[in-house]
Amino acid sequence: MNASPINPLSNPKGLKLDCELCGKPAYLRCEGCRVTFYCDKEHQLTDFKGIHEKICGLLIPLRTPVAVLGSEEERAHRSHQTLHRQQQLLELTKTEAHKKLFEGKYNLAIPAALQALRFSIAIHGPDAIELVPSYLLLGEASIGLNQTKQAEDYLSLAKWAVMRCGEVDLEVKAQLHRNFGLLFKAKEMAEEAIEEVALDIYYSSLKSGNPEHISVAGGYYHLGTLFQSLNRFDDTTSIYDRIIHIYKTYLGTSEALNEAQQAEAVQILKSALAYRQNYVSSPISAAEALWVFALLWRKVGSNEKAREFAGKALEAYEAALGREHSISIEIRAFLKTMVGDSGASNRLVGNRKSSNA
Repeated sequence: MNASPINPLSNPKGLKLDCELCGKPAYLRCEGCRVTFYCDKEHQLTDFKGIHEKICGLLIPLRTPVAVLGSEEERAHRSHQTLHRQQQLLELTKTEAHKKLFEGKYNLAIPAALQALRFSIAIHGPDAIELVPSYLLLGEASIGLNQTKQAEDYLSLAKWAVMRCGEVDLEVKAQLHRNFGLLFKAKEMAEEAIEEVALDIYYSSLKSGNPEHISVAGGYYHLGTLFQSLNRFDDTTSIYDRIIHIYKTYLGTSEALNEAQQAEAVQILKSALAYRQNYVSSPISAAEALWVFALLWRKVGSNEKAREFAGKALEAYEAALGREHSISIEIRAFLKTMVGDSGASNRLVGNRKSSNA
C-alpha cells in the first residue's frame, strides 16, 4: 500500500496523470504497480481497501506501454491476451463491488464499481448495454451513501441504455427495477419503491424459471424491509418465511455460492434472524433461522460458526420440541459430522444429555 509523491509539473509534456477515484491531478503513485495514481492519501486508502489490493499487480500489463509493436501475429496475440485479462478483471471487480454492497461498505464499493465500468467500456465501448451492471453498482453504492442525486444520474444512464437497446437480459431488468426501488425507498416514496421491487421479483423469477430460486431472495428481502418500514408486520413475516424456505432448500443442494452470494446470504439471513427474534413470538421461528444460518456457514466452509449456530438452534428446538423430535435428531447428527471437531460436537451433545437428565 506504499505510495510515493509525484509532481504534476514534472510530468513529460502531454502526459496527464489523474486520480483513480476522482479524476483530479495526481500527487501520489502506488509503489506496488507504479501505474495507478491518486490525488491524496485518503483516495489511495479507499481504493486499496475497495479493490486495488486485489488487482494491483494485474494492472501492470494492461497499463504499461509496449515498447516494440512486433509482427501482426504478435499484435493479435497481445490483443487477445489483453481482452482476456480485461474480461477476468471485469468479473472480479463486479463480484467485489457486489460483495462490498452486501456488507454495507458502500464507500468501498465505489472503487470496485468504477473499475468494473472502466473494463466494461474497454471491452464493449462507451455506449454498450453491457455497461448497465456497472452503472447499477455505482447507483446502489450512491444510494447507500445517501447521495441520491448521484444515484439518479447513474440509474438514468442505465435506464437510457436499456431503452436504447430494446432486447435486454431479464437479470438486467430485474436489477434496474431493484435499484430504482432502493432509490425510492431512500426518498421515502414507499409505494413507488414497492412497485419497483415487485418488478424486480417478477423479472428475477422469469430469469430463473422459479419464484423461489436463490436469485429472487434479494428482491424478497428488500420487499420485506419496505413492509417492515410501513409496520405491515404480517406481510413482513410472510416475506421472511419465504426467504428462510428459499435458503433452506438451496443450502441442501450441492450448488456453491460465490463471494457476492455469500455476502448477500449473510446480510439477508442476519435480518431474517433479527426480525424473528424481535417480532415473532414462537421460539421455533428463531430456531429455524439459526439452523439455516448454520447450513450457510457449513456451505461456505466456516465450520466454527456452523457449530455455533447449530448449537444455538439445537438448544432452542430441544427446549420447545424435545430431544426426540426429528429436527433435534437431525441437528445432533449435523454436529457429529462436522469435520475437524467431532469431539467438541460430542461434548456439546453430551452436555445437553447431562443437563436434561
